[in-house]
Amino acid sequence: MKMKWLVHLCILFLCSVEDGKQKTVALWKICFYGIFVTGTLLGEIFLQHGNQYEKLLTALIGSIPGIFFFAISRASSEAVGYGDCWIILIMGVSVGLCNTLGILSIALFATFLWAVFIFVWKRGRRDREIPFLPFLTMGMAGAYVWMI
Repeated sequence: MKMKWLVHLCILFLCSVEDGKQKTVALWKICFYGIFVTGTLLGEIFLQHGNQYEKLLTALIGSIPGIFFFAISRASSEAVGYGDCWIILIMGVSVGLCNTLGILSIALFATFLWAVFIFVWKRGRRDREIPFLPFLTMGMAGAYVWMI
């Protein structure tokens, strides 16, 4: 379980470095992340003992925040990028709804603090774009530390 979270952190870190520098994430990284999550989910469903339907239902319910972020992205003309939405969707399928909401809470709060810092102390503009994946990675790291 903890090893899966470390792999999530590594993949999110690689994506967040690219998002921080270029404000975009390569499609192959998102696809790799999706393949990893699909493989682990199938392994959990078919190779581990327990209720297969419960694990599948947990994965489907975990995708709700990602779907919600896709709706926000569509309504806001991609103020939230589709790459962020895909990462949140894939992460939700893997770690479940409650963990995803905790990770998003940490990430959104950290994003808010950074935006206030930029706006007040750096005299930033209101239309400045802030990459979200670095904060999502911080949220994942915070949730991982909380689990330990």
